[in-house]
Amino acid sequence: MAELLRMLVRLGEKAGNLARIIRAEKALFELLVEEKTGEAKNKRFVQDFKTLGDVLIQEMIRHDVGEKFPGMRDHIFGEESNMFTNTAGETVEVSIQPTPEETKLLLTKVLDENQKAAALLAEALHATLDTKLDSALLNLNFDLDVEKMGIWIDPIDSTSEYIKGIEDAEPENGVYHCGLQCAVILIGAFHRETGSPVLGVVNQPFARQDQETKSWTGQTFWGVSHGDIHCNSITSSQVSLNTPTTHSGLAFVMSPSEDAQTKDALSSLGRVHFASGAGYKILCVIEGHVDAYILTKGSTFKWDTCGPQAILRSFGGGIVNFRRWKSLSNDAENRNFLASAGLEYHQPDSEVRDSLGEKWSNSGGIIAYRNADVLEKIHGAFRRD
Repeated sequence: MAELLRMLVRLGEKAGNLARIIRAEKALFELLVEEKTGEAKNKRFVQDFKTLGDVLIQEMIRHDVGEKFPGMRDHIFGEESNMFTNTAGETVEVSIQPTPEETKLLLTKVLDENQKAAALLAEALHATLDTKLDSALLNLNFDLDVEKMGIWIDPIDSTSEYIKGIEDAEPENGVYHCGLQCAVILIGAFHRETGSPVLGVVNQPFARQDQETKSWTGQTFWGVSHGDIHCNSITSSQVSLNTPTTHSGLAFVMSPSEDAQTKDALSSLGRVHFASGAGYKILCVIEGHVDAYILTKGSTFKWDTCGPQAILRSFGGGIVNFRRWKSLSNDAENRNFLASAGLEYHQPDSEVRDSLGEKWSNSGGIIAYRNADVLEKIHGAFRRD
């Protein structure tokens, strides 16, 4: 059932279009960046609008997938709650309504009667885009029981970079340290019985900017790892584990806040980059700008990694629990671990605390890698420590 993957790709672009509209339309952009002071300050409104963009994308995907595949409707999960309280104290459940007018009326309540902003959002949510799919995706066909699938969504990963909106950031060896390029939309489908990630979509809404018009266009990456099917938008074919990356020597990406020991271990092997956003850092691995992304803390969540992990699996890479991987004592254990390991998405990690905010965290940290050979080299550097 490749139609589900094609639908997720279209929804990723529709979400990217909404993200661009919010920044491009004055009526929406002013809400996004508005800061009031004193008595005029609404304590929750600015933050709520930032969150509202995430919720609208999340609910749009939930609505559209649920319409086409009703059996999946109750198994679509995301980061955000869809309950909002406006300045009048009225609690509103945000959902996509049957018509643009009905969605506009609901959003008007959330946006304190701002009808122009509500109309712009409603129009984008109900729009039908002419999304051009690549030939490999159009011709792709495989059996998939969608009734056994679930979906994780991160509507706009690296929200802080999206809000700040830096447009003139320059990449270093293909990696952006900050900027709109770091904001990505992540959609992943997983098997509800095994927890294995099967389909992945990463949409980068702000991939390229036209220097004359200053308008942005996005790009989409997709992948499927299901049975004997391993295909993705980068190669559009099966790929060996030893697919070369697009740079010379080893390269890594991590958070600037990573501990000194980890930075030193990776610096001994190659070039180290720092970037914003977990989703974007994994995208750097997918694109081949770096060989791996290492995070020693449990600060990512299932919605951050499900889609990207499916894409990495499609060409021999993956994402594993950093703490478990680091505890391995030799290369043979490493290879055996990789043969069966990978993050799972159908239940919380066994290591998580009771806090609701940590329930769906990748509690042992993560390491996203492009191929197994690179991961073995990295493991050697950590053993020397």
